[in-house]
Amino acid sequence: MLNKDGNDVAFPQMGLIILAYLKARGLSSYPRADISTLLWGDADTGQAYANLRKSASRILSRQNSIGLQFLSFSPSMVILGKDAIETDIDCLSIDSTMIDRAFTVTLAARLREDFLKDVKPASKALAAWIDREREAHLSVLRRCVLATGLTGDDAENRPIKDAAVKLLERDPSDDAVRNLLSGSMYQKAVAAVKTVQEPVKSVLVIPEAAGPEIRTGLPRLVLLPPLSDGAGPDVSLFASALIEDVTIGLCSLRSLSVIAPYSAAKIRDHGDKAATYERYAISYILDTRLTYEGDGYSLFAQLIFFGSDEVVWAERFELNGSGLVKSRREIAHRLAEAISRQIYSNEMIRSDYEQDPGVYRSFLRGQSYLMNLGLPEVRRARKHFREALQLNPVFAPAQSGMSRSYFLEWLVTARNDKSLLSMAQGFAQDAIVSDPHLPTGYKELGVAKLYMRQFDESAEFFATAETLSPHYANLIASFGDALIQASRPQEGLEKVEHAIHLNPIAPDEYFWTAAGACYSLGRYEDALNYIGRMNDRAPADRLSAASWGMLGDGRKASQFVRKTFDVHPAFDLETWMALVPFKEEWQRQHYKEGLIKAGF
Repeated sequence: MLNKDGNDVAFPQMGLIILAYLKARGLSSYPRADISTLLWGDADTGQAYANLRKSASRILSRQNSIGLQFLSFSPSMVILGKDAIETDIDCLSIDSTMIDRAFTVTLAARLREDFLKDVKPASKALAAWIDREREAHLSVLRRCVLATGLTGDDAENRPIKDAAVKLLERDPSDDAVRNLLSGSMYQKAVAAVKTVQEPVKSVLVIPEAAGPEIRTGLPRLVLLPPLSDGAGPDVSLFASALIEDVTIGLCSLRSLSVIAPYSAAKIRDHGDKAATYERYAISYILDTRLTYEGDGYSLFAQLIFFGSDEVVWAERFELNGSGLVKSRREIAHRLAEAISRQIYSNEMIRSDYEQDPGVYRSFLRGQSYLMNLGLPEVRRARKHFREALQLNPVFAPAQSGMSRSYFLEWLVTARNDKSLLSMAQGFAQDAIVSDPHLPTGYKELGVAKLYMRQFDESAEFFATAETLSPHYANLIASFGDALIQASRPQEGLEKVEHAIHLNPIAPDEYFWTAAGACYSLGRYEDALNYIGRMNDRAPADRLSAASWGMLGDGRKASQFVRKTFDVHPAFDLETWMALVPFKEEWQRQHYKEGLIKAGF
């Protein structure tokens, strides 16, 4: 609720829902019994009445404190108060003579957000009413958008285009709205990818997920607008407008369901993105970033398949400051074509993900737990992967997840339990048999082989995985680690640097791996610089100590020795060196030399 100055005013949520209900239905009063049934109809009648009495008390108390009366309560009725209140839905009762461009722009702005979007209904009746209202609002919006039409690609038309995208997101089968958007500057790009217009295998829509009803089994794409990364307003606005243009262009395709730009911006800023992607049944994410290259900014874009957290395509686009409008159109066409082609080809080998909702849901839950490296989380992830395999014993992504969970348990427990690596190897092999096109099976088998000290086989499996998915940053970083442990540190460092290029806001593991390669190459200061880029540097304390030891700075080295013993009081140098999987002895002795010089 906003006051006349546009500032937020706190008001009880139930009061706002009652106000919305009365205003939307054009009522001045409504029976208390019916209001209590609407709000808490799933509870028993006595409890619903009690809930309404408590809410009425809070509403009246708040009205007294702000000196306004929006609602009053008699023994039998809930009544609109004497003080007027305006709502965004007041403009929805229209006739054809009212529809013009200004009205449509205003309506589009008011309906950018879903009606009562933050309300979690406590009753089926309230949920059903909210859904009916949203459908009615979109019906009015559709009528106005189609009546007004698009007259160009300028700022004046932007709100109408955004509204059209929102309508198409809700109903991808709406040809009238699609045709409206198809008349835009993207016709060339759409023609270039007309092969993608063919029906494709759909990615699963999870029917139980909370959120808006999704009416299509098409793969669902969100294009996240780029963060500015210190770029000036011209570059930032250009990049954001570019992504909006591509989003609108892709709406012309029948093979995709695309999230509207306004919703995409909200998703970008959401803390738990993985949960949000699952909630809205998003299959693909286009992640974009502005990066400064020394002589100007470029836009880095990577297309991620959420089902396996796999980067299926990545490219960097130079932003030409001298001709932004021209480059905007060219880049928009290239992006739209590349995204469409990649999703089309990727969908041809993703049939596993549409077989059974329960399988996919269990897999996603397991994936979410693997984002943490604690032993309880790793074991919870395995539980969900096992549930998926009980429903579909040859579901390759879950088999890869099982392999990963056993390796991570081996790593976290640090007991050198070879049975865990054996289990990791077995499930990775099963994943390859189930789906030889899935890179994660080869990746996990490469990891297991590495720590079994089968270095050449490990590199071969990683090479196969990279061939299948050449832009998968996590895979390439793991490949780099395998090459480093195989006593090929220069090749490994090049792989990790490529992974950082693909994933500029890289996880700590990338920098830690690159630091290890630099140490093996005798570049101790570079190793320390990579460690300095880690958010949590504690895991690399031993490597920091060894690097300072080789640089001859005993004081700094001793600091990291103390930190290591603070975290691992039972640390033993010989035991640790036995666990480090270097292929050639020179690399092991080099690392051991640094640790001894540091004071271990």
